[in-house]
Amino acid sequence: MVRITRRGTLSLLGAGTVASFTLPARGNSAPDADLIVIGAGLSGLHAARLAAAAGMKTIVLEAATRAGGRVLTLDDVPGKPNAGASQVGAGYLRLRILAASLGIELASDTGEARETALSVDGKLLRSTAWAGSSANPFPASLKAVTPGSLLFRLAGAANPLRTTDDWRGPAGRNADIAARSFLMAQGLGEEGLRLVDIGLNANALASYSMINVWRTLVLFREDAALGPPGGIRGGAQRLTDALATSTPDLRLGSAVASIETTASHVEVTLADRRRLRAPFALCTLPFSVLRKLPITGTPLAQRAAIDAMPYTQIAHVYFEPASRFWETDGLPPDTWTDGPLERVFAVRDRETGQPNGLLLAWLNGDGAAWIRGKSDSAIADVIARELPKARPAAQGRVRVVRTVRWTDENPLAGGAYMHYAPDQVAAWTDTLAAPAGRLHFAGEHLSRVATGMEGALESADAAIAAILDLSPGMMRRVKKSGY
Repeated sequence: MVRITRRGTLSLLGAGTVASFTLPARGNSAPDADLIVIGAGLSGLHAARLAAAAGMKTIVLEAATRAGGRVLTLDDVPGKPNAGASQVGAGYLRLRILAASLGIELASDTGEARETALSVDGKLLRSTAWAGSSANPFPASLKAVTPGSLLFRLAGAANPLRTTDDWRGPAGRNADIAARSFLMAQGLGEEGLRLVDIGLNANALASYSMINVWRTLVLFREDAALGPPGGIRGGAQRLTDALATSTPDLRLGSAVASIETTASHVEVTLADRRRLRAPFALCTLPFSVLRKLPITGTPLAQRAAIDAMPYTQIAHVYFEPASRFWETDGLPPDTWTDGPLERVFAVRDRETGQPNGLLLAWLNGDGAAWIRGKSDSAIADVIARELPKARPAAQGRVRVVRTVRWTDENPLAGGAYMHYAPDQVAAWTDTLAAPAGRLHFAGEHLSRVATGMEGALESADAAIAAILDLSPGMMRRVKKSGY
């Protein structure tokens, strides 16, 4: 089992359990639980497990009919690809301990680099030919760098951050500038900026703070020093499935309509008008969803952050082409293009690593807008028209197998993950995770050190530690148990 101390540090829990407890009733009605967790994604499920291990009676509310949130493995798609939350870094200590405690196996990643074909301005070429291409608009010193890697290449050489916590201090605040401004200072013109914007894992260069890039690079560097990344055997959702199975009171299909927080309790009203009450509540919803809910008692600065935090819009379209065109033109199946399909990846067999015939169009940020409101058949028509422009050998109809929308069209996600816009770090870092009365917050968007799945676990650790700290009777029981 996993334990948490008042400082939020994870370690292995020895034998023994913590006696259950119930806080005294507040007002005229008894509480329904000691803690209400809103959202059954990775952060919410982990928080519920920690709370239950501390003896708290916990209810977990999830609007969807499945648990896991943005941790999603497409078991009905050949190859069973992860459509959200896939990589397990070597430094993901919390996740590795949690997986081991649940009997979840981790898979290694060879880290093998795969070549990508480029299709820019109607010209199809290998990435090795990019430096000499007439479609290459980059400055002479950057001609050999492909559009998809240029931002990180330049950022790595100018990273002002040295540690994983620097982004929250003076170094981070001074570096909180737009990626577009940074690239312009490196000599990129409008056409170069357009190309870099295409594969950006954010909405747009102008609204994306460089602090996101530099923070990521520090984490990558420290992770790489520990070893190669890996994954979860069978898909990332195996982890949240196991957590959900071990969650005593998980209520799927329970959408929250409003949250009221007071000095003594939190009351949650569900969409069906039922009400639940507890001394504490922990909300793990992404701000892109939370901003749509009425919440009483939220400080103005925190409300501003909830309302304005950017979330990267991402759409995944898995489709079957008419033929394996890459075997005809002799180029790699993966394609980076300046057309509407942006990046196309071969879906690979989980065991062999070989292409299984399916392709994934990965649409990012503003580039994901064209699928809005479109059915799978309408999307297939666009792909059948646009793919041959990038890969002339790809003629014929295509069949869309699955579309995953991590966009504002998805009311339970609103986006794939958060990112800071310029000038938001200094304004919000101290207010994002602050509790509103007895309502606490957690989620990957609130992590201080890690990102991704590890960040989701980190924030849950911190939130549960804070809730236990505010419950003196609970802390006495925890200490007495040696927990």
